[in-house]
Amino acid sequence: METEKSPLTIFNTADNTDVIFAEFRANLEVDLSTARQIVANRLDFTGNKKHYLVLDMSNVRNVTAEAKKFLQQPEGGLKNILGAALIASNPVAALIANVFIKTPKNFQAKFFYNKQAALDWIYLKKQTGLSVI
Repeated sequence: METEKSPLTIFNTADNTDVIFAEFRANLEVDLSTARQIVANRLDFTGNKKHYLVLDMSNVRNVTAEAKKFLQQPEGGLKNILGAALIASNPVAALIANVFIKTPKNFQAKFFYNKQAALDWIYLKKQTGLSVI
């Protein structure tokens, strides 16, 4: 397992896999600068390669409009993602996750309340090759 910790996120992946698990640090407020750094960290961790993402958003407390716009762009927050499973365990994070789920994109994304269900779904998508809608 490979792990990378930054001031904003923790990334994990099983050996030689393109499924990335990411979680945010506690009480994260996401503005445009923070959003850019999070995406840069993800792309750096993945070697700028395409990947499936399981993202635990439970620690996100707020996302500014500018950050949300950047995160919804194909060359911004959506870059290199083949499929995404979003986890949120509180109402604020669930609202933010649902905004992302409804964003037009060229991959499937789904919301979950727990990590195991999210991982099961993303591995099924990877296995069946259903990354593109």
